[in-house]
Amino acid sequence: MEGNTHLDIKNSAVYVITIVASLLFILIGNRAFSDYSIESYDDIDVYKAKVVSIDTVEDVPGFFEGDVDRNVFFTAKILNGAEKGTTVPGVQRISSMIAIQDKEIDKGDRILIAYTVGSESDELEWLFVSYNRVNTLAYLCGAFLLLIVLIGRLKGVQTILALSLTCLMIFLVYIPSILSGVNVYISTIAVSAAIILASLLLINGANKKTLCAVAGNLSGVIIAGLLALFMNSTLKLTGIIDEHYVYLTYVNADNPLNLISIIWGGMVLGSLGAVMDVAMSISSSMHELAEHMSRRSFSKMLRSGMNIGRDVIGTMTNTLILAYIGGSLALVLLLIVNTKNTLYLLSMEMIAVQVVQSVVGSMGILFAVPFTTLFAAFVYTNTDERGRE
Repeated sequence: MEGNTHLDIKNSAVYVITIVASLLFILIGNRAFSDYSIESYDDIDVYKAKVVSIDTVEDVPGFFEGDVDRNVFFTAKILNGAEKGTTVPGVQRISSMIAIQDKEIDKGDRILIAYTVGSESDELEWLFVSYNRVNTLAYLCGAFLLLIVLIGRLKGVQTILALSLTCLMIFLVYIPSILSGVNVYISTIAVSAAIILASLLLINGANKKTLCAVAGNLSGVIIAGLLALFMNSTLKLTGIIDEHYVYLTYVNADNPLNLISIIWGGMVLGSLGAVMDVAMSISSSMHELAEHMSRRSFSKMLRSGMNIGRDVIGTMTNTLILAYIGGSLALVLLLIVNTKNTLYLLSMEMIAVQVVQSVVGSMGILFAVPFTTLFAAFVYTNTDERGRE
């Protein structure tokens, strides 16, 4: 009984220390990097609104002969801000010159509007900006978090906490550090290590299982990072993969962002979650083996761990590659339709980067398996506390 109490106190202390340390890392990092200055356009004030009625719809000649633009005049009720409760007239302009734009609005739709200069006159008017998708996204995320708690219970709460800290580290420390001009390689390593430690300690506590997972995880991520760095140099990448990277070149004219390092950082972060999953799976399995083995030996533990790892490799490598293909499916389809020469297709920088991302991430998984297994076999066969934490 006393042992369990001591263990609970120890775990509680670890959780508190991990949370406090993570929050300090986020706070100090954000303060250090939040003073970056970049060239940007002035934001307009955007308001949430609900379409009360569609007043008139008129078709007008487009820019080119034969093209038809459409103006949808509507009345909307503003739902937030200083103008809350006010009913205002607005217009949605659907131009044939714009390839990607929102669908025509209808009565009852929840939208975003802004009071700005109209595209066809110099007068201020309420313009449709976009559909308000935030509420639907919030419900979806809420359902996801609720399911985590219902299924995972205490582990679910710990998972949500770890996920929250991970997001804060990325958006409040990592991204500001890049925009501040900090070396991306250093900031990627620092933030990745912080995410690994915080996530594994919060979900599993401080024990040999977590220690093995951290060691295997760091090994896999470091090797993946070194491979990505080597491939970026070998493939002679320019960093201009698509229009998003082109826009990044204009973010800070005085101190341009290093696009190659950003690609590298994306590869490392992209593989981090999968490598963490594999390292934890192997470590947890090795822990169970140690608990139930009457006579442990390094070779026996190592052989069993590698057998488990081979099964994990098959599914996780598939998962990672499918995730990358699914995330860029539209791009792949477009390129295949418009490029018949396979040699040229595979040599295109955007395709080369996608291939490197998926292969390097998978190689990080491959290396995490033996490193985690070796470390776990050593730890669990070199302790006086047989099968106990």
